Amino acid sequence: MKINGTGFNRREWIAGVGVASLLSLTALEASAQQHTWIAGTATPPNDPIALSTDYFAERVEALTDGAIVMEVHHGAALGGDRDLVETILQQGIQVATPGQALLSGWYKPAEIWIFPYLFNDVDHKDRVWDTVKAEYADTVGREAGLRPLVAVPRGPRMLSANKVVKTPADMEGMKVRVPETQLWLKTFERFGASPTPLPFPEVYQALRAGVIDGQDNPVSLTFNSGFFEVNTHLNLTEHMMQDNVIVVGEAAWQALTPELQAAVTQAATETELEFRKRLKADSEALLQKVKDAGVVVTEVDKAAFRKSVEGLEADFPHIQEWLEKIRAID
Repeated sequence: MKINGTGFNRREWIAGVGVASLLSLTALEASAQQHTWIAGTATPPNDPIALSTDYFAERVEALTDGAIVMEVHHGAALGGDRDLVETILQQGIQVATPGQALLSGWYKPAEIWIFPYLFNDVDHKDRVWDTVKAEYADTVGREAGLRPLVAVPRGPRMLSANKVVKTPADMEGMKVRVPETQLWLKTFERFGASPTPLPFPEVYQALRAGVIDGQDNPVSLTFNSGFFEVNTHLNLTEHMMQDNVIVVGEAAWQALTPELQAAVTQAATETELEFRKRLKADSEALLQKVKDAGVVVTEVDKAAFRKSVEGLEADFPHIQEWLEKIRAID
């Protein structure tokens, strides 16, 4: 169709403009449904946190028919966990994978997830999350601009040391490395230890030099970090069960249609179920590797440890509301 010169037909031109406009609007609507999310993790690509993020990205793309595509970057390529969360809030990226309690920097009650002996066992932890997840995600999204979507399961934290520890009395005077938070310090003070805050990269050398006597982490991290080269005992305290969490910026979440939000929620549930199964299988195999390496593995008196931290919540009133909700879940 020509506008100038012979052969011009006004009716055809108007009809053509109408079709072109309709096609342009359709293209714009389709474009508006395309979302590219940039995700960052602070872990190597073979770490369960990285693997679960990859799995989640695949399920999101499949369940949204490609309407949401996630570009995932591992190994702290985009920064550490705290940096990644800050970048979400600046809308530079959309997804990060911090430890649950790290979000307390933006939503203080998130510290609840490292409260000692909050859960009866791993299955109870998972039931609690499944029960509170929707309410918790809405609350953190509203108050902090960050929406937790997936709890990436990690094993319970255990104490590595050079002695058998069965009760808090056995920890008297022990110098135990803890992360640099008040709740960790107070917990290990209640256990009878001398908590020593240290950044994680300094832990191995501090153990080797005798600056500290032990440290607490999930068995997988303790094993893979070589700590059993300098600690001969693993004491099964299971005193904290903190998962990591895949969070998306609330701005990115609110930009989705209800249908896309439902698809992402389904992808999140599938990711949690898959990696809970993997964690259970991997944990049993890993504990056997630890025993085969000659590490002395000891069951502890958990009732005694639980008793030692009774009333600790009085020092942390900001967690009280969530603590009551969680304790009401069997």
